Amino acid sequence: MAQRETKAPARQNVHQNARTPARQADEGTLSEAANSNKPERTYLAVPFDEREPAKKLGARFDRKAKSWFAPNAKVAKATMKWSVKGKVPAAEQKRDPQGEFSDWIRAQGMDLQGLAQMDGKWHRIAIAGEKKEKNASYRGFLEGGVPNGMLHNFKGSQESWTFDGQQLSKDEVARAIEAGKKASIARADERRLDQEKAAKTAYGIWANLTDWAKPSNCEYLKRKNVLGFGVKLDKDARMVVPLRDTDLKIHSLQFVGEDKHYLKHGRKEGLFHAIDPKRYLNDADQLGQGDTLVFAEGYATGASVHKLTNKPVIVTFDGDNLVKVATALREKYPNVTMLFAADDDHHLPLREKPLPNKGLEKASEAAQAVGGYVVAPPLNKNEKAKGLTDWNDLCTERGHDKAVFQFLTRARAALNLGNGRELEQTTSKSKQQGREQEISL
Repeated sequence: MAQRETKAPARQNVHQNARTPARQADEGTLSEAANSNKPERTYLAVPFDEREPAKKLGARFDRKAKSWFAPNAKVAKATMKWSVKGKVPAAEQKRDPQGEFSDWIRAQGMDLQGLAQMDGKWHRIAIAGEKKEKNASYRGFLEGGVPNGMLHNFKGSQESWTFDGQQLSKDEVARAIEAGKKASIARADERRLDQEKAAKTAYGIWANLTDWAKPSNCEYLKRKNVLGFGVKLDKDARMVVPLRDTDLKIHSLQFVGEDKHYLKHGRKEGLFHAIDPKRYLNDADQLGQGDTLVFAEGYATGASVHKLTNKPVIVTFDGDNLVKVATALREKYPNVTMLFAADDDHHLPLREKPLPNKGLEKASEAAQAVGGYVVAPPLNKNEKAKGLTDWNDLCTERGHDKAVFQFLTRARAALNLGNGRELEQTTSKSKQQGREQEISL
């Protein structure tokens, strides 16, 4: 009896011990199943100009972490090209991102000497064979999940680069994201301070310039056959153009001589120069229903269009700035009609490495953003062969009167008169200016 009592617990213990691994396995399976139901974030290194395609594929942006991520396995598979998980074998890891970025910039046709700076700031650079003028800029980032960068060719579009030479663990990604957040805040603070200092410098320079630029003292205005509107002349006979915000405060300056450049560290984004001799923009109540604002990329185009229309013209300095400026002015003047006197960069799609027609695309983008209308110059085949691209070129080539007719014709077409909108014109003559036609919308 004693033996049975001794063996029974033993058998029971053996039986319990035999079931324990199974129970543990079941518990492990349940735990794994529970964990598998929790979506695991796959962090992504999405270049700035590829954020929209990534978003369409299901990628999301973590504002707190300031990083893109794939919320589930399906999206992770669709966005695999941006994943920070290993993209190359371990034997090929730890290549130098700064060196790769530098080689990539040179491969895009840039004249880069030495290594590229990867500090998150824009750096001007010359296109190979065009060293006289720096017509491009780049910036690179070493933090933020995986090193990446972008190149902006002022004569074309923006290209992006992502480093694929290293594999990052989750901990490394987390550390990189945190470092990226701190670096981003530091860059923003530094940029803000630099821009504030530049604004004070710009105001000081502008206030101390005494001569207004005009064709008789400014070679640029003489060559472009346009008048000076709110622009001054510096000691080097360069035209100086102020960059203002919607309150008309000066933040920076553009200097126009043999080439064009801006005040160092000066802000350009969202700023403009107004060709507005009647000073409509000085009083928000002066512009409303039935009034018109015309937008142009460059000063010469803007001055020519002002002569064609007698309307205030907003010079945005480049196509990339059109949307931001137009949006800001739409908020201030909600009822005005907005026309975009687009550049026609017809030569860019014909390059060996085709680029978008940036002038037309950016004007269309801005027009769609604010409910405006694109008025592009109707260049013929011969004029395109000569390299003409804008309304200033058309005025020079065909003469003022013909250019007025063409602008009005194109504006009517853009406004779609069939919907009941009317485009009226009044004609006045003077010995000094010849025929002028004014648009009323």
